[in-house]
Amino acid sequence: QARWPEIAAVKKALSIPVIGNGDIKTPEDAIRMHQETGCDAIMIARGSFGQPWIFDQTKDLLAGRQKRPDPSIETRFAVAIEHAHMAASFEPVRRGAAIEFRKHLGWYVKGVPGSADLRRRLHAVNSLDEVEGIFAEYLSQRDTQAGERDDAPDRDESELEAPEV
Repeated sequence: QARWPEIAAVKKALSIPVIGNGDIKTPEDAIRMHQETGCDAIMIARGSFGQPWIFDQTKDLLAGRQKRPDPSIETRFAVAIEHAHMAASFEPVRRGAAIEFRKHLGWYVKGVPGSADLRRRLHAVNSLDEVEGIFAEYLSQRDTQAGERDDAPDRDESELEAPEV
């Protein structure tokens, strides 16, 4: 638990720039820290895991603009794959890169429908090709399920029968 009142006290006591850090998981958290502490800058660390777009969203809010929306699931997956490939470029063993990156994959799918099963599968991968396959399968199944729902006849509430009393 970050102690934001202490950051505010340090800011008040010093004439040098103070950077606030801790418990920033959303762009709104960053704005709240800035308002509550008066800090000169905000450092976002673990709050960016699996959501690197938090930086642009925070900049939007700090500039008084509307926050850009969270990316689509497709974009999340594409960013995760790009991130994985960048990380793999620093690993001499490709299998090691995939294994090391497993935890990051879990962060990228947080909040996605069916994320528990997706995380379970991603935490067992041994290659980035497997990751790409799992993401492709997820998107394909999601699109198929959405298509099936779209084909179902719409029911108006007035069509629903009232339960007998």
